[in-house]
Amino acid sequence: MINPGGEIWQPLQPGLSIFFLDRLHPGLGNKAYKLQPVIARALAESSSPLVSLGGAWSNHLHALAKMGRAAGLATVGYVRGDAELPKTQMLKDVEACGMTLRFLSRGEYRKRYDTDFAQALMKDYPNGFFVPEGGSDAEGIAGVAQLVEDLARYGPAFDQLVMPVGTGGTLAGVLLGLRQCCHVVGVSALKQVKAQQALIEGVTAGQLHPGVTFELLPETRFGGYAACPPELVQCIQDLESEFDLTLEPIYTAKTLIAALDLSKAQTGPGETLVLHTGGLQGRRGFPALA
Repeated sequence: MINPGGEIWQPLQPGLSIFFLDRLHPGLGNKAYKLQPVIARALAESSSPLVSLGGAWSNHLHALAKMGRAAGLATVGYVRGDAELPKTQMLKDVEACGMTLRFLSRGEYRKRYDTDFAQALMKDYPNGFFVPEGGSDAEGIAGVAQLVEDLARYGPAFDQLVMPVGTGGTLAGVLLGLRQCCHVVGVSALKQVKAQQALIEGVTAGQLHPGVTFELLPETRFGGYAACPPELVQCIQDLESEFDLTLEPIYTAKTLIAALDLSKAQTGPGETLVLHTGGLQGRRGFPALA
């Protein structure tokens, strides 16, 4: 799935560059790394279908459906929402890839962290394989080691990495994979970062290479998860025009804005790399950016 053509990374200004995972893995971005291990294990164990969950514009379900189809594996997506509502373009995409859709109310979806939640979802699929929200289980996090190798292989040198954070699995995998001194700034899509912080610290405790540090920045400027006020729309349009790139408002735009703010405050030398994790399909859910 790797596409070596085109510019995988580009400089934005002195000391600041951006790396595009979608240009390595078109349409998949960081999900290519998190889902490949579970795809491989499901094939080895003849487990099917792959069962997971997400929202109506989920990058995770979108990538799982595409990768499942490519591997010849059936997929099932439990979607937060109402089956009677018109389907988003993302849901139409995954159905076209062969994914079976089932729907959960918002109340049911809030129980996804309960210990018996996955077991309840899998009752109709005894030979299936459950993939947690975002693919952020131990296998998915371990798969991100290849992402770090790709940064070293295809990207520029960097001292600081700025990247989006959803569940926290990709950031955790990056921290574990780094073998150089580096400060990683995670730009959360959420107002509260306690759950993300706990996952990352729990996975990485005592295992980081010397000189690897991280911090999480909560989403406090644009209204929280999936909010896209006019101010953000204008920022996206200005950035896309200035740097000739494409962003979406949940993750990548807020990450680039934070990186530019950090670069203004930087007092010493050093190279910062922004990680564009993909997810551009979700942009279609915001008419103001059409």
